[in-house]
Amino acid sequence: MGTKEFNVLDMFIAWMRLGKVLSYVETGDTVLDFGCGHQAYLLNHIKGKIKKGVGIDYDSHSYRLSANIEIRNFHFTGIFPFPDTSFDKIFALAVIEHIDISKVPKLFREFNRILRPEGRVILTTPTLIGKVILEFLAFRLGIISREEVGDHKKYYQKKDLEVLAINYGLTVEKYRTFQLRGNSLCILKKVKGL
Repeated sequence: MGTKEFNVLDMFIAWMRLGKVLSYVETGDTVLDFGCGHQAYLLNHIKGKIKKGVGIDYDSHSYRLSANIEIRNFHFTGIFPFPDTSFDKIFALAVIEHIDISKVPKLFREFNRILRPEGRVILTTPTLIGKVILEFLAFRLGIISREEVGDHKKYYQKKDLEVLAINYGLTVEKYRTFQLRGNSLCILKKVKGL
């Protein structure tokens, strides 16, 4: 399911989520936006601050957004088309809940591989409280995308993310919820030497 089906409320929620992560972008970063959507909102907002950005999404066509930003049509099947230690930051905003559970270990292994030493993964994902809220808004009221919510494979809790981090050479540096505890922000740092 791609973001082309978003309505105004979906876009407002995405905009609020973006506001939670912009402070994690540092001048000169090399950034991967995994699941950037066809709009590439994050990369559009940070293109003047970063050295280089790559957005990948199966819902986008390949194009150059600016001199330092490339968008690629890409569907994750187990490996990223990037060399080891390519990125300072990897953003995965409202994405991992859409990844088939059997591919999530491969995803986190790849995050570790393409992150530079002490690099960070910045991700957002709905919580179990978010599941209740999102399903009510989508299926009962019909005011956000039913397709988007229906495509969720898993609702990740803090413990789930901690286990993934430990198993794949990362550590949870920060975890907090927002949007009435329906969404979470998790900052994962690559462990030195891994």
